[in-house]
Order: sequence, then structure tokens, then C-alpha cells
Amino acid sequence: MLKQFVKTLFLCFLVFLSSVLTIRLVYADNEKHLLLHTLKPGTLIVATYFTNPPFEYLHNGREIGFEVDLIREVAKRLHVHLEFRNTQWEKIINELKENHYDLIMGAITITKEREQLIAFSKPYMTTTLSIVINTNKTPQVKNINDLGNLTMGVQAATTDFDIAQLMQKKGQIHGIKIYPFKNFNLAIEDLMAGKVGAVMKVFPVSYYYVQYHPELKILAAVPNAPQPLGFGMNQANQDMVKAVNQAQAEMQADGTYEKIYKKWFGNGAK
Repeated sequence: MLKQFVKTLFLCFLVFLSSVLTIRLVYADNEKHLLLHTLKPGTLIVATYFTNPPFEYLHNGREIGFEVDLIREVAKRLHVHLEFRNTQWEKIINELKENHYDLIMGAITITKEREQLIAFSKPYMTTTLSIVINTNKTPQVKNINDLGNLTMGVQAATTDFDIAQLMQKKGQIHGIKIYPFKNFNLAIEDLMAGKVGAVMKVFPVSYYYVQYHPELKILAAVPNAPQPLGFGMNQANQDMVKAVNQAQAEMQADGTYEKIYKKWFGNGAK
């Protein structure tokens, strides 16, 4: 009788302990959720410009892309809902500073100048810039030295544009004219039509377009121009920066990042 009582008491204790641990785990998750300060409680408001495949773009009205998948996974691990806002590249940093959003993305290169304005996550990718040509329109171009007297399209107000101008001043692309485009899609359209002789963009984007347009070719990588890409956040919200970094580290460690990367780039684009 006593043994049965003790056994029953022990089982009740185990059930109680299990309940306490479950409650503590749920509380810990909720606590993480509550500690993450967002503009709208429980929701991460993310802004980008959805004209930047394969990082972010619209397909049948739905947001898709490499960065879209990354930030969806980050939001999942932070236990917050995700709300996208579509804006323009030239306004996105100022709008973040004015607290329109919690986080911005768009294959944003982390630079010392930008770090004076906003905070960044640790880079989720470090890539380089590349120059793309249309072999049907400029068959004479075999290397970077053949670009003289041609026009190269580059997205305005980007590190791409700054580096293109610097290369021009240094004579690395001697004689070439630099033309600024509002977005890279317009640059690609003009490259396809032969209105510009080349375009410059980060390698994963160039790689994406070359896969879909066989007449396009990556002519060369831009030397000594590493491009660390990261998510932008408000400098005052360091807790969010830490939380996003932690989520990224977990994704790297458990293979989730690699799975998302291969979905969009296969074994290329690095």
C-alpha cells in the first residue's frame, strides 16, 4: 500500500515537473518575443524594393527571393509575424532612420559610411561586383580592356556606382562612360537592347540574369571590391541587432542557410 502511494506520488511529481518545464519553455519563448522591441508589437516590419531578383521580387503578387526566405526564417525564430513594405532604394535608409520600419534589406552592402547612419547585422554573404555584357550586341568585347568608348549601366546611389566611378578615375575601365539607372532591371533592359555595352552588379544578381539569358556573359569580377551584405536596423535598437545575429548564427549552424542558398543559387554565385 505504501509502495503504491509512493509510486503514485512520484508519478504526480514527474507530471508536475514536466508541466513546469513546459510552462517555462513557453514563457521563455514569449519573453524573447516581448523583449524584442518592434514598431508594432509582435510584428517585424521589413522594407525593401521588390525589383531586385533573385534577392527580392514579386511573383504573381507574392514576395519571393533569397533574402525574403532568409528574413522569413529569422522572423520565425524570433517568434514574430512578418510584414513587408515596398519602397524605393533611394529612400529606404532615411525611412528606416525615421522609424517607418524595423528592418531593411535589398542586397545592402555594409560600408563605413552607412554604419554611421544605421546598424547592420553580421554579413549573411560576402560577394563581389561583376561586369556583364551582351555577346550578341558587343561580340568584340573579350576582356575588361575592350570596354573603352562603351557605356556601362549601374544602379544609382549604390556602392556599385561609387566603385564604377572610382575605377573610371583610376583608368581601370579606360574611356568607358558610366550611366546611372534608377534600378538594375532598367539597366538589364538596355543591355538586352544594346543601348548600353555593359552593366555592373553584385555577382549573385549577375549570375541570376546570366542563367536566364544565354546571350549575357559575366565578363569579369571587379578586383579588390568585396561586398559584405547585411540587414539594416535602427542604431537605437541593439537588442534587435543581437537577436537577428543570433538567428543568423543558428541558421548557419543547423544548415538552414545553406538550404536556402542552394534553393536560389545551386552551387554557383559565390
